[in-house]
Amino acid sequence: MLLYPLIAFLVATTIVLWSTPVVKTIGLKSGHVDHPNERKVHRQPIVRLGGVSIFVSTLAALLTVWFLGGFADLSPEIQREILGIALGSSGFFLIGLADDLFSLSPFSRLVMQMVVAIAAWHLGVSIEFLTIPFYGLQTLGWFSLPITVLWLVGMANAINWIDGLDGLAAGVSGIAAVVMLIVTLFMGQPQHQAHDPRNFWFGLP
Repeated sequence: MLLYPLIAFLVATTIVLWSTPVVKTIGLKSGHVDHPNERKVHRQPIVRLGGVSIFVSTLAALLTVWFLGGFADLSPEIQREILGIALGSSGFFLIGLADDLFSLSPFSRLVMQMVVAIAAWHLGVSIEFLTIPFYGLQTLGWFSLPITVLWLVGMANAINWIDGLDGLAAGVSGIAAVVMLIVTLFMGQPQHQAHDPRNFWFGLP
């Protein structure tokens, strides 16, 4: 059903358009900006808190769909997975926000990301199968944990590393989210549609 993805899209779009100028103003007044240097493309200070608007709008869309009964027909297992996605998204967001505000060391940031990824895995956000050349689809079993942690932490940092050009990380994340939405719609997996914050959490903040 396309109703709930549409509702999620409208809620997220409305909130992000309203909150972005507010967050920008707060960031400029508080001095939380990324200053230009020889490694940066931009020539003027850019607010470092843009991910706040994206996170708040995504979380609001998820909660709206939940409140309207969009997950009522899903099994308890899938609902638990969605909870894991929401909590994992929040954890990665808070780590990114803390890094923007306090400039965390790479090691401490990595450790916190691994803790969040492990917690998400325990709640059902996991890679359980892997296609291996010449062997086909293989069940990972206990090996699912390190593979999932490697994927989640690796993707989060990969997006962070390409965030040197204004809008690049958000653009890449947005394109990936749209592709995932189209694929899941055709596969008939409602738990992975537009209200799924897993589509967005790697770009935050």
